[in-house]
Amino acid sequence: MTKIIQLLFIGMLAACGSTPTPHVPQILEQTQSADKEARKALKSGDLMRAQHDFAKALLFQQSLDDAAGAATTIINLATVSHQLHDDEGALNWLDKILLEKETIYPVDSNIAAAFRKAVILTNLARLPEAESNLALASKLCEKKCTLHYGIDGLHIRMLLLKGDVQGALLLAIALSKMEEAGKEEQANALRIAATAEEKLARHADAMIHFQNALEFDKALGLSARIGEDLNGMARVTKLLGHDQEANVYLRRAELVNEALHPNATP
Repeated sequence: MTKIIQLLFIGMLAACGSTPTPHVPQILEQTQSADKEARKALKSGDLMRAQHDFAKALLFQQSLDDAAGAATTIINLATVSHQLHDDEGALNWLDKILLEKETIYPVDSNIAAAFRKAVILTNLARLPEAESNLALASKLCEKKCTLHYGIDGLHIRMLLLKGDVQGALLLAIALSKMEEAGKEEQANALRIAATAEEKLARHADAMIHFQNALEFDKALGLSARIGEDLNGMARVTKLLGHDQEANVYLRRAELVNEALHPNATP
């Protein structure tokens, strides 16, 4: 019996000396939960749910004076709005960072916001505005930020849209060979090169660039980009006179798109 009492006493001492599990305040748990659920919904393609949960997370972050976290969430909300085809809504979200009078957000957030805004404006063919925002991102980046190669890639794309096909092609091929740029930016550069080759009616060369981009995008699991690559391959294959092969690429692109948007109206 004495031995049992001694063991119990030792156990009590061990319990008293153990480090208690730290308590996480409820609002922090709610913030983390909302952000986690939003990212999960975004990944699964449930954009409305992602938008709702990111907006909830943003309110929590603002109430906690978490400027860095709020900036990231604002950019995520812009991304969701863009995917919902609400480009003006996306631009308004980004302006909450870019038009803030006080320097409350991290520099990296301003770079990301300016870059994202430049991308959206480029897609909308509003090139002067896009160039202005890209110039801001480039100035803040100073060749040191993580978006350096993305900024270069968008600059090349703008050159192509402005009609400098040869200049864009040379720069795109150079960027596509830079391993340090990362596979995603290399693939983006290859798509620009392919488009430039199309404009020069060099369809066989365009096909090679699209094929190489497809390899990168498959390795990265970027379904939307895979669809772009396959559509490009269908387009240039048809121009090469291979209609049956073009139809195969087009059907593959359709299946990718259907899988990405399973609830889309036929």
